[in-house]
Amino acid sequence: MFCFFGLFLVASCAPARFVEPLDKGEWSVGANLGGPVLDFGGAPIPVPLSAVEVGYGLDSSLTVHGALHATSMLFGNGQLDLGVTYKFVNQNKWIPNVSVSPGVNVIYSPSAKTGKLWPMLDLNAYWNYGKRTNYIYLGVNNYFELSRTMANNQPQNHNWLFSPQLGHILKGKKDKWEMITEFKYIGPNISSEYSFIPYQGIVNQGAIGFYLGVRRKF
Repeated sequence: MFCFFGLFLVASCAPARFVEPLDKGEWSVGANLGGPVLDFGGAPIPVPLSAVEVGYGLDSSLTVHGALHATSMLFGNGQLDLGVTYKFVNQNKWIPNVSVSPGVNVIYSPSAKTGKLWPMLDLNAYWNYGKRTNYIYLGVNNYFELSRTMANNQPQNHNWLFSPQLGHILKGKKDKWEMITEFKYIGPNISSEYSFIPYQGIVNQGAIGFYLGVRRKF
């Protein structure tokens, strides 16, 4: 179980990327901080994982994006997530916008000379509101473990890690700045009762995650 929770930590390093696509030809750079909540001496504290991101709007419905995970670099690992976001449903009154974001998360350890890749898929519904078109989003993040075994050739019993997420984007003047807040319930299908890392979940299932971020559009 401890080995799986190593994946748990890697898979929960960031909030959803670009739920709402950028405009055509628009660039965005940003950063985020946060992660799964731990019991630290009786106090719940989010893991301070960080990443910097960049996105580019290929058109008004399709954005390509990538992020470099800064905290992983402090521990001697190179980690990237790369993906695209495509909006395929437009908001109509209470019917939300809907976007899908396939991608990959890649990590490499130069010291161990080994790496790992996880396919991922986000599906989000979001509702714009107000003059600045802020939005609330509700969705699910999915990570897929391709390996059939864990450490010591133990069977891999968890090839799918899903994480429901709820977030809010607050936009600044002229829609150039965005403030990101997200709550995520990471892996509610996985027991955290016997994990070496004291994750805070719900009834010993999964872990609660909390994230903050900021973006600047150009």
